Amino acid sequence: LAGLVHMLNNRVTALSVCAELAAMGDDQMISDGLLTTEVRRLQAASAMIGLMPPRPHQPEALEIRPVLDDALALHAHHPRTRLVECEVAAEGAMQPVRAPRWALLRLMLVLVDAAKDSAASTSTRASFHLSSDEREVRLRIVTPSDGGAYGAEMTATCGGMLARDGDALVLTLPSLLALRQRERE
Repeated sequence: LAGLVHMLNNRVTALSVCAELAAMGDDQMISDGLLTTEVRRLQAASAMIGLMPPRPHQPEALEIRPVLDDALALHAHHPRTRLVECEVAAEGAMQPVRAPRWALLRLMLVLVDAAKDSAASTSTRASFHLSSDEREVRLRIVTPSDGGAYGAEMTATCGGMLARDGDALVLTLPSLLALRQRERE
């Protein structure tokens, strides 16, 4: 949140400068598109902040990659680990899952934080490996962390499981296909 507040403050400051320059008659600032660019950046910052609050929505069908991408974008503003590079690898087509989006995003943030902390301590990139089959969707990260109590709570809210596999922590979520098959049975 501190990084997001910093980003938002930067946008507000830039817009304030644009407004002052416009009031002083600086037509070039407006014609060069600086004001439009800053408004767009402010909208992006607002959209990121809008992803954070929990919503009372029921679980929904989701692709995991866009939620991971949102978590990576949010975490890129973290003051301590924003410079840690991240790479995402996906094996083939990914099955959708069913989860509350806000809970899955928070779980992804916990896992991104754990992966980036581990990568920072070993001067490597944070790696995220996605895979799935008809039954499960998996996210594998290298970290000594177990996700903590909050990670466990968000995992349970999403209907998944966190487990160690050597030096990796693996999130496993049932695929939407598997859930629908169970419901039919």
